[in-house]
Amino acid sequence: MCVALVGVACSSNSSGLSPNVIAPQADNVAEVSVDYGLPNIGNLNGLFAKVTVCVPGSTSECQTIDHVLVDTGSSGLRLLGSVLTISLPALTDDNGAMLAECGQFISGALWGPLRAADFSIANEQAKNLVVHVSEKTTYPMPAGCTGTDISDPNDLAANGILGVGTSLQDCGSDCAASVGSKNSPNPGTYFACASAAVDGCQPTAVPLAKQVSNPVAFFSQDNNGTIVELPAIPAEGASNVVGSLVFGIGTRDNNGLELATVIPLNNIGMLRTKYPTNGVAVFGFVDSGSNAIFFLDSATTHIPTCFSAMHPEVSAFYCPTSRQSLSARIEDASGQVALSVNFSVANAMTLFQGNNSAFDDLAGPSSAPSSGGTYLPTYFDWGLPFHFGRNVFTSIEGETKTGYAGPFVAF
Repeated sequence: MCVALVGVACSSNSSGLSPNVIAPQADNVAEVSVDYGLPNIGNLNGLFAKVTVCVPGSTSECQTIDHVLVDTGSSGLRLLGSVLTISLPALTDDNGAMLAECGQFISGALWGPLRAADFSIANEQAKNLVVHVSEKTTYPMPAGCTGTDISDPNDLAANGILGVGTSLQDCGSDCAASVGSKNSPNPGTYFACASAAVDGCQPTAVPLAKQVSNPVAFFSQDNNGTIVELPAIPAEGASNVVGSLVFGIGTRDNNGLELATVIPLNNIGMLRTKYPTNGVAVFGFVDSGSNAIFFLDSATTHIPTCFSAMHPEVSAFYCPTSRQSLSARIEDASGQVALSVNFSVANAMTLFQGNNSAFDDLAGPSSAPSSGGTYLPTYFDWGLPFHFGRNVFTSIEGETKTGYAGPFVAF
């Protein structure tokens, strides 16, 4: 997920693309929307769903939370502590210390404890799911949790993040490895908190069973991936867009791959993108949690970025003098499977002057993350604008039901 501000665009009807049919409501289909976001805060190009969490084993201590960002670029449910009205049980290590996490994204970091919840969306359920609650009142954010704090609704512009990406856990075997040894792969994402002192939370190893996990993988059915289905929208944007988040790939008659082209991903969920189509390949990823298509930089694309002395944040976006029609080539990591994709880039300042919240032609340069984690010097983030007018499949690692090995994306 790249929580920035807004995004870029793609056309939707190229040869080989899956037909853009929005699934009718069913027990494996959740309604999603792109709208103005949280009252008095707002959002642009944010894809939102409603989720329900309950105290494990309870049917009365439950809460339904709206405006949770649907993010195919991460795995795990993260909720802002300021939104929760029920008390979810904490997870602890073998010594009784509370476990916490520093969840890091391109735009910043979410800090807070791990808790257990029964989770449901549509008619799908995951029991005793490990979730991340972002709050600093129990334990202060440690120095090892670097990056801009985005745990306030004003910063996240959502009540939480529903990570339905390609991974089973948000970190996996690296975070289960011991901490401190010279060659340890553990990035120090998880912490054991023995006290509320400044240094009371220290990096620790956490087994897979206690890591923040992809809810979809823990459903009893329809648990191998998702489809984000959004209609095409006008070039000037739309005020509100309603679509579907479908659970499962090839598990029912409403989630088959049909004409979609499958792009295998590498072990960290990456594909390759060439822009222009005969350009140099860079790492890329498909990410509904990014509100733009973030790609390369002005020196490479020759597209100017925006400038406003009153609103310096608009420099995160491109502002061409006229709408640009572009093409890129999406490939798997080996270059064996490839597909050309057309997209458009409009002047973000012009689009922002209207009253719309959904855009398929917003873009910006790729940027270094403001929090820790792997730094990609240049990349192609196919954000939410890529999803308008096409059905985008995201399979979870280990998927076997479709005849293709997961992880993959397809469209």
